[in-house]
Amino acid sequence: MKIAYLDIETNYTGKFTDQRLFTDHKNHRITVLGMRVLQEDKDSFLQLARKDVSKVALLSALRGTDLIVTYNGRSIPDKMKGYTGFDFPVIASQLGVVLDEEFKHVDLCPVCWQHGLWGGQKAIERSLGLKRKLPRDGAWADVTWKKYETTGYDNFLKELLEYNREDVFMLRRIQEALRCTENYQRPRRSCSHAAPLL
Repeated sequence: MKIAYLDIETNYTGKFTDQRLFTDHKNHRITVLGMRVLQEDKDSFLQLARKDVSKVALLSALRGTDLIVTYNGRSIPDKMKGYTGFDFPVIASQLGVVLDEEFKHVDLCPVCWQHGLWGGQKAIERSLGLKRKLPRDGAWADVTWKKYETTGYDNFLKELLEYNREDVFMLRRIQEALRCTENYQRPRRSCSHAAPLL
């Protein structure tokens, strides 16, 4: 089975400063798209940045993928609250492909809700006792990209790529911490029989 763990960083060019910012998908420009692909004994990592972010490059990287895993990435509303996420709607707006219509997808955000865990990815990581090397957030990623664009200083891009890499690799750690992986191939089955989280 080929599983792709996917996360994006964006530069917001719109006018909102409140919660509407997160649903203003058309005004988020993808700066980095990171993807970890696990297939049998192979473990690879790919990042597309700047002009390398394209529909062709993305679909090429996803060719043969059986399952995509994100945190709050869905464009199809979840069954618990009817909410959409962030990554896939931005990708759809910018690249013209709706990934959860093209590929089987598990969004860890509603899975966390089923376990009584609430909040963004960083909050979930803290709840699960997962430690980061780079304790930063999406706002930092946006500012760092703007600094990179303004100065051309490669260290800003390097830091952003490292941050995105950690976001992507944390998806697998969250999945493992939830101890519910056997149910990802059967999304309608309950995870209630899974072992305790901590």
